[in-house]
Amino acid sequence: MFDKIKESVQKFSGKSVADEEAVEQLVKDIQRDLIKADVDVSLVSDLSDEIREEALEDELPSGLTRKEHVLEIVYSKLEELLGEEAEIEVEPKNILLCGLYGAGKTTTAGKLADFYRKRGLKPALICADTDRPAAFDQLKQLAEDIDVEFYGEKEAEDPVKVVENGIEETDADVTIVDSAGRNSLNDDLKQELADIDSVFDPDEKMLVIPADIGQSAKTQAENFDAAVGLNGVIVTKMDSSAKGGGALVACSNSDASVQFIGTGERPEDLEVYDPVDFVSDMIGQPDLESLLEKVEQLDTDPEEILEGEFTLQDFKSQIESVTDSGMMEEMMQQLPFGGNQMPDNIADITEEKVSEYSIIMDSMTKEEMADPSMIDRDRKERIAIGSGTSEQQVNELIKHFRQTKNMVDKFDKGSMKRGGMQDMMKKMGL
Repeated sequence: MFDKIKESVQKFSGKSVADEEAVEQLVKDIQRDLIKADVDVSLVSDLSDEIREEALEDELPSGLTRKEHVLEIVYSKLEELLGEEAEIEVEPKNILLCGLYGAGKTTTAGKLADFYRKRGLKPALICADTDRPAAFDQLKQLAEDIDVEFYGEKEAEDPVKVVENGIEETDADVTIVDSAGRNSLNDDLKQELADIDSVFDPDEKMLVIPADIGQSAKTQAENFDAAVGLNGVIVTKMDSSAKGGGALVACSNSDASVQFIGTGERPEDLEVYDPVDFVSDMIGQPDLESLLEKVEQLDTDPEEILEGEFTLQDFKSQIESVTDSGMMEEMMQQLPFGGNQMPDNIADITEEKVSEYSIIMDSMTKEEMADPSMIDRDRKERIAIGSGTSEQQVNELIKHFRQTKNMVDKFDKGSMKRGGMQDMMKKMGL
């Protein structure tokens, strides 16, 4: 989707001097890359002006070179452009999926059911699409494939009655209704969704949008929001559309934020939307040799970092180990993104910050430390109160954890050996 941005950043990183000319060329390259991804031109223009203005300020942040400062700004601005990370509440709820023809609602309904099933809830799928003949069979098959309840009436003509019957016949924690589409949001579709809304009383109304509509996603999201009142958007077909970036940015600039993205046809090809993941893939070329040398100086076995799932407990152990050795600043220059390509404010994990993070993590349960994905709004509030910090500080810790986890997940254990360094770089696409 944004593959070219990574090339543009790496080209800038290879320059000997990060002067005004180099910054201007980087800005032009990013402009071109974003416009090709169908990002709105006015947003691209604003982003370019902000990068220029902040990148060439006379005063540099402590500990950063001009090049590092520029790349940090680019990372931060791109992340802002892509919107906020979705916060998904894993709890009993009713979900109504809506959208136009060809958006992928039925496939998404199955993926959502699988998502909640894997997190310990009991889902049910209701087929309220009485217009498309194949909808009943498709959703029924998806329900069988992932072993969840299904209700539908193959010859039904009244979707509202189907939903009423489905509510009576199913016993679920999460009930997902797959509604019919149209070629456009016409009066018939508005009325049908309103009637379903009245009998189903959904906790969440989610618009399903295909990535290939690009920046038109904003208009569609705004129209559906005005008609039915949306809680969020699910962007599908992200694996096959060069316009996916435009769709994500467009939704982030509407009142309907992206909650999930679909990245394939399988039930598991549904991801909670996280802009940090996208930006982390765009930027960063880790100096792996230097990283290994630093790790070997610590009381840490590099292989231990890579074994099993990287948790908050592992993150806590690593940053405290580095701090205790007096190498925090130097180590942070080598961690996931390379000394001259650090994203966001990861370089700011100073000894003071590590102490703050440790206090926050001490206020978490063992379950939260082992599986940070369960830390929702309520848990963040409890953790902040318990540690005497703010929810913003808790969010910052989790963000830095995710950035480090992204790096660890890309490492291949066998490639940690000296002879496998080039192979590992290739696997990482660098």
